[in-house]
Amino acid sequence: MSDSGEKQAQLDNYFIPDLCRGQGLLGLLVIAGLFAVLMTLMRITISAFDFVFLGKVALEIFWIALLSALFLCQARRFLINLPLRRIALINYLLVLLAAAICAAATELWSNYLLRGIWRIDIFWVINTVIIAAIPAGAILRLFYLQHQLRQQQSASQEARIEALQSKIRPHFLFNSMNSLASLIRVDPDKAEQTLENLCDLFRYALHDGSEGVSLQLEIDACEKYLQIEKLRLAERLQYDWQIDTDLSEISVPALILQPLIENAVFHGIQPAAKGGYLKIRIYREGEWVCIHLVNSLETADAPAYKKRSGHNLAVKNLRHRLNAFFNQQAELQETVKQNHYHTRMRFKPTEG
Repeated sequence: MSDSGEKQAQLDNYFIPDLCRGQGLLGLLVIAGLFAVLMTLMRITISAFDFVFLGKVALEIFWIALLSALFLCQARRFLINLPLRRIALINYLLVLLAAAICAAATELWSNYLLRGIWRIDIFWVINTVIIAAIPAGAILRLFYLQHQLRQQQSASQEARIEALQSKIRPHFLFNSMNSLASLIRVDPDKAEQTLENLCDLFRYALHDGSEGVSLQLEIDACEKYLQIEKLRLAERLQYDWQIDTDLSEISVPALILQPLIENAVFHGIQPAAKGGYLKIRIYREGEWVCIHLVNSLETADAPAYKKRSGHNLAVKNLRHRLNAFFNQQAELQETVKQNHYHTRMRFKPTEG
């Protein structure tokens, strides 16, 4: 995907509706009108409905809504690469700024028309900003929660499709079946165990990614995958697990580790003439749980590792799923150091 296409995709996934277009702006104006009516009803009874007051309030609220839409519309392209919580905070402050500007302008203009003086009542401006802060916070919170839900549903569905496609990858199946065919003649028991591992791996790939599984279940699936690849690569594949004993029951989204291990084998170890090794370490770091993968690389492959499309797809999908599952309390970093590829994931476990 080109840079422009990727940026457009990021804009389409922005958590605030596109207020640069008519549909989003119309929705905002409808909400503003309803809020103006609500403020009027709070001031007086329905029997003595004050249409003049409604007009004044509606005019100011509509101007706040329009100026807020302008600010948010222009800001979205500059904020898409920031963390979601920071985006939400900046947008909230922009709405409050729009409220302050409109309140000051309205106060300045009304004082000039009625009294012939240019004066601003700072208390009126503060009062307007405080009143605007409540619905603005509620609406932005609603947009935030809707975005989180959409992101989690989309990422979970993509993960299931990607995982299934990965397992049904012709090379993987062909190589596994070839190994099984050869193994049946010399070691039927081992062939049966390998076939069971393959079936378990397929079954696990169909797990609902929106629901948590135990970390131990994810580790077991990864171990079965590595055993199948070990059968094919033999001594060319060496791996080692280092896992803290108190982490096995922590809830994680399904298929957060297996795609990274598969990428390490497929892109890092398999292409090397002499093979390579993979180290997986899972440990605590304060409130965080850390997963650190290190796989060897050939010198020529190190700069190009990140550019492989399969790797990029898996990592991008995984970032979305981690942030959705752990409510933005997750990180995923990649570095290449001295012909070794490091992938470090960490997250704050959810309660329960």
